[in-house]
Amino acid sequence: MKKGLCLAFIGVIVISGLALLGVTFLAQTGQAGQQEQQVPKELQVRPKHEVTVAVKLVQVYVTDKGGNPAGDLTADDFEIYDNNKPVPVLHFEKHFAEELAAAGTEGPRPALNRKFFLFFDLAFTDARGLMRAKNAALKFMEKSLLPTDEISLVTYTALRGLTLHEYMTRDHARVRNIIENFGLKSVTGRAENLANFFYSDTLMTLQGDEVETTPEDSFFTDQARLQTGQMLDTARRQGYVDQARFYLDAWNNLAKVLRTVPGYKNIVLFSAGLAKQLLFGKTGGAVVGDWSTPEQLAAQMAEYDAAQADTGLRSDFSRLLKELKNSNCAVFTVDISRVHKEMDVEGAGGAMPGARELDGADSLKQLASETGGRFYANTVNPENAMEEIVNTTKNFYILGFKVDESWDGKYHKVKVKVKKKGYNVYSQAGYFNPKPFREYNNFERLLHLIEVALTEEPWPYVPVEIPVASLNLVEKGWPMALTFARASAEELGEVFGAKTEAYLLIFNEKGELALIKKFRAVVSEKDKKENDAFLPSFLLPIKPGKYECALVMRNLDTGRAARGRAAVEVPGQLPVMPYLDPPLLLRLDDRAKEISAGGEPTLASIYGYNPGTYSAVAGRVPPETRKLYAALRLACPAGWEEGLAVGVELTGEGGEPGRSLPVAVLEKKREGQLLKVLLELETGELGAGEYAVTFTVGGPNFAQPLRATTRFSL
Repeated sequence: MKKGLCLAFIGVIVISGLALLGVTFLAQTGQAGQQEQQVPKELQVRPKHEVTVAVKLVQVYVTDKGGNPAGDLTADDFEIYDNNKPVPVLHFEKHFAEELAAAGTEGPRPALNRKFFLFFDLAFTDARGLMRAKNAALKFMEKSLLPTDEISLVTYTALRGLTLHEYMTRDHARVRNIIENFGLKSVTGRAENLANFFYSDTLMTLQGDEVETTPEDSFFTDQARLQTGQMLDTARRQGYVDQARFYLDAWNNLAKVLRTVPGYKNIVLFSAGLAKQLLFGKTGGAVVGDWSTPEQLAAQMAEYDAAQADTGLRSDFSRLLKELKNSNCAVFTVDISRVHKEMDVEGAGGAMPGARELDGADSLKQLASETGGRFYANTVNPENAMEEIVNTTKNFYILGFKVDESWDGKYHKVKVKVKKKGYNVYSQAGYFNPKPFREYNNFERLLHLIEVALTEEPWPYVPVEIPVASLNLVEKGWPMALTFARASAEELGEVFGAKTEAYLLIFNEKGELALIKKFRAVVSEKDKKENDAFLPSFLLPIKPGKYECALVMRNLDTGRAARGRAAVEVPGQLPVMPYLDPPLLLRLDDRAKEISAGGEPTLASIYGYNPGTYSAVAGRVPPETRKLYAALRLACPAGWEEGLAVGVELTGEGGEPGRSLPVAVLEKKREGQLLKVLLELETGELGAGEYAVTFTVGGPNFAQPLRATTRFSL
């Protein structure tokens, strides 16, 4: 660990009004392992809306006198101060990279993972610099990462502004694939696709309203136009200064958003930097001296103006340094510009007398030094720089202390000390309380949506996991995916409301985001009183293949969210009539409301049952269940319903032989070539576990019976 390198992570284990999470506090870590204690009783409460009882987590680096990582400390060796008040250490972990690497993906994960943001500045970098950065990043992705490391990939270009390709993912292969294709072909990440959808959708709602009340609003609107291929005013796209200003704008907005991300963020910036003269002024300046003609005065004044720093850019740059420190970001800057005096056979740009005035190394040095990172000059091999960055962050402790966290957005100072002498402690300066979601700007709401939809552990508005089911149907001759969720009105009271939006994200076999759809899921207070559950659903055409569907709901007033996932497979060929679509399991229920996009069919209309009597089961069945109901969609010619025979077999997860269930046909309804059948199934008492239900449909007109299987858990 390099002396003077100030690094620390901070995060939270939350016990919130939405999700009461079990927390185990580790009192001590030694050679024999970690000793566990139960959650203190004072934390086992469900707090009020505006206060969250939490354990704040801090990742700390400690070195001995020789600068080597100190691995012999216990929880009793540390002291923590929150706003200058001593607080007890309630959570303790010790992690060494070798142990984490040996454990792999199956081993225990740290409460806080290392986070790396790979930031490629393509606006102030030439093609050769990009290749150096690309090769270094690929080596980093190949050899230096731990399985638990979370990676984000960001680029900045003059044409598109700030692009977030992937966000906080442990799928390192996906990030590596995007980097490999820089300059070869366009490979879009999941976060990039979702962001583009959000930009387009938001721009549509802003049509006719060009009022931009804050700099953040203006930045988001410009960013959305760039991402969706629209042009900005030509006056705002001219010249180096204008590009530098928009670049710093993007940086500042990203830094603000990262306040909400728990832990320390290691940003690796590949860039040539901003010209020294613009930020710091020309070396030696210029003097307005004797003059005898107006022309001489004008020439001297022009030289004086050219030598001055741009005060606006300097102010933006200073604000960026503050925002990065406030957001607990360490910026490791890798200068990928050409070495001074390096000659190009096609031009002597490197030998220009004023080259050093346009050099951006000073801006990169200041970014690194003031955020606790490190600067790597253009004479340093970027691959060696990447290896050193990883090595400086590979061994750490995680400490936790109790906080009563108000949602006021206020800043807290944090100080960590080691009681023993002879140790150097590197920890961050503080953290921000979360702020109310209604105060989020559009850019912050975009990052929140990406977190909820794509990351495993989003924060601070932790989503509730809900059951989701996805079925492949044939509707009007097209292969369709029907995806729906069953959400408890009691558990999700802060998710449902007048401004709730529902998203469906469909990922292909490669994990790429293939389709996105959204609608406003309006739920009134009267709806919440009259219903115990809500069932938002999506029906959309889809190509053959295997997919994973993610359904996300988010309240734009409260920020509370819910999400769930389900797999679906669409066959390569359409079935030939007669065929049986996947069955839909139902339960007796008159207090559930189905929600779908305006003008689109509901679950009940698709399967032909009465939603005032039944509601769909999304893979989970209540433990007291003795009867189930099922809706079938059978494509067959008219008249085939005569003599229709239905059999049902139930099989448990243990592989024991299945048993036939008593079944009664309650209703048959024909709609064109579709026959919709409602069944009652006598399951009897079932134990907890996973079950499969196989339906067999036959009759005098069928050459062979049709079969379809669905599954549920109890």
